[in-house]
Amino acid sequence: RPDTETSQNSQYSFESLPQKICLICGDEASGCHYGVLTCGSCKVFFKRAMEGQHNYLCAGRNDCIVDKIRRKNCPACRLRKCCQAGMVLGGRKFKKFNKIKVVRTLDVALQQPATLQDESQSLAQRLSFSPNQEIQFVPPMISVLRGIEPEVVYAGYDNTKPETPSSLLTSLNHLCERQLLCVVKWSKLLPGFRNLHIDDQITLIQYSWMSLMVFAMGWRSYKHVSGQMLYFAPDLILNEQRMKESSFYSLCLSMWQLPQEFVRLQVSQEEFLCMKALLLLNTIPLEGLRSQSQFDEMRTSYIRELVKAIGLRQKGVVANSQRFYQLTKLMDSMHDLVKQLHLFCLNTFLQSRALSVEFPEMMSEVIAAQLPKILAGMVKPLLFHKK
Repeated sequence: RPDTETSQNSQYSFESLPQKICLICGDEASGCHYGVLTCGSCKVFFKRAMEGQHNYLCAGRNDCIVDKIRRKNCPACRLRKCCQAGMVLGGRKFKKFNKIKVVRTLDVALQQPATLQDESQSLAQRLSFSPNQEIQFVPPMISVLRGIEPEVVYAGYDNTKPETPSSLLTSLNHLCERQLLCVVKWSKLLPGFRNLHIDDQITLIQYSWMSLMVFAMGWRSYKHVSGQMLYFAPDLILNEQRMKESSFYSLCLSMWQLPQEFVRLQVSQEEFLCMKALLLLNTIPLEGLRSQSQFDEMRTSYIRELVKAIGLRQKGVVANSQRFYQLTKLMDSMHDLVKQLHLFCLNTFLQSRALSVEFPEMMSEVIAAQLPKILAGMVKPLLFHKK
């Protein structure tokens, strides 16, 4: 693995690239512009795009080829590529942190070589800005968040066999492990996250994985079945009858309230994406994080993005404020729901042999490492509103 990692990392290292090649389109570079080696054309394009009021949309799937010949074909993909390369008006490139191993499984996953679409150096430069800059970041930011959304994961549940409490819980645990890997991969691409210390990255994932999974489940339930059922996976959907027959009916009812709130509020995809990013940042250790200032900056930036997402559909200060209040109250309610899920998860984990419920290795490590600490109140939930 070390040899593989070295070769893959060097593939994308600055030193290994021809020094006069634009990192955006491959044309001859004229210098280092806005923190990235680019040609004059991409330099001018980026400056105009950032300072203008453009709402670029890709006519394809946000994966258009951007090269010397086709760089003008899709400004949305060109701008996304500029942002992903780390270009920022008046900004600077952040150095990568030293890799420190804390929790083996998550640490290995977080430290795997990222692709050129890695957002590890982007957030602080692209999102944090002073009020007098008046820069519209919503289109490129929402485009990035859409682009990094994980694909739907299947549970691998055999619906032809008789359902038992243990088989259902075991399937959900295996589904959770697959989704946890998706959370790690998603977080690596989330703008700004990899600017945080590696210890903080691991801690935030351990504190938020349950919240992120149930929030995404609520969204799928809202979009695919109008909030009428719990859509854990395409092959594992619980209607009310199956909820009643399960060993965690009361928990199902609590989770069911989430997609029903999505229906009531008619949450947009843009709002969901920003809220989901904020849920990764909604719980920290009592003593704070090692890179607390960068974390605070990142969280504030995503709050701004949520305000902008609300502004895409709501017009007027009063309507925007009411909407922001509703959505932040919904995010605050996640703390109580997740506490219920943590309690159930830990109790099931401790009785797994007696209940004949399997817990995959990664799930076991995360549960044993953090759930007792969380349930003991050794963490600080970040609330938008006082209780």
